[in-house]
Amino acid sequence: MREEPLGRQLVCTSDLDDLVARVTAIMSPHTVAPARPGGFTAQVFGVHIPGLSLLEMDYGMPLRLTAEPFPDYVAVALPLTGSMTATHHGRRFDARAGRSALVGSPWSELVMDWDEALRMLVLRIDLAALRSLAARLVTDRSEEPDLLFDPAMDVPEITTAALGQARLMQHLLADAGPKAVNPLVTAQLREQVMCTLLLGQPNNWSPALRHRPEHARHSTVADAANLMRTHPEDALTIEGVARTVGLSVRALHAGFCRELDRSPKQYLQQVRLERAHADLTAAEPGSGIRVIDIAHRWGFSHPGRFASSYRHHYGEAPATTLARQTR
Repeated sequence: MREEPLGRQLVCTSDLDDLVARVTAIMSPHTVAPARPGGFTAQVFGVHIPGLSLLEMDYGMPLRLTAEPFPDYVAVALPLTGSMTATHHGRRFDARAGRSALVGSPWSELVMDWDEALRMLVLRIDLAALRSLAARLVTDRSEEPDLLFDPAMDVPEITTAALGQARLMQHLLADAGPKAVNPLVTAQLREQVMCTLLLGQPNNWSPALRHRPEHARHSTVADAANLMRTHPEDALTIEGVARTVGLSVRALHAGFCRELDRSPKQYLQQVRLERAHADLTAAEPGSGIRVIDIAHRWGFSHPGRFASSYRHHYGEAPATTLARQTR
């Protein structure tokens, strides 16, 4: 059964010129040539957080789309149904639902032939943010690479991971809207999407990104842990912490696993869980505070998972802790 599209409707039109003009405003200049005469109804839905947009596109017709080189972003096109044939950076390949996807990079025209059944999700990722993260994954220097990705995403595990992250973004933002979602959560989501692309999809920086990380000193790991413990309310990301202490993300991860027997992400989650526990035990009668308010404050977007983690660490449900303080 087809899922209902999620997000705000950005386009709904049966006029070709209107369709091209409105999608050009969202993406970049392009042309659309229908493969057959007849009517159509094209729809585009979208959600957005800083540096990352997600579009769901369904044009309802076979067509050829020719796009000018992207100016400042990378696009990952993930077919949900149907397929397309793409030509990009000198390669011609197929992208099919459940099997493969397209990665569009700047500096080259993109030509796509869509079949009538094609419905897809498109991740539009800010190029400057990708370049910055690529540099920080490798080194603490400020050099930012010119990124060029292999246009064919044909490793099932990477395609599945990218699609899962896109779906998570849809469900997280579609109903509440980005302003209602904790910035800690959106920062982590953006980093996950970019890391999947940088580390999973072949690109001209892959050898450097996959190079064996340097050895993290115990004091450096301690510095990173201290940063997490003193500023857990900030929109910390693992790559940001790594940059602050002068390590690559991989070296930071290796250091935490070696010295603290957990990943940086697990450590940060534990710190935030402790802060949530402190807020619950400090709640005053008549304050009107709810468990979901405290969970949201500390970056826990899924109430069920927060309750499960809390019970595991403190032996009772968070609602029980709160009720004891406020009755």
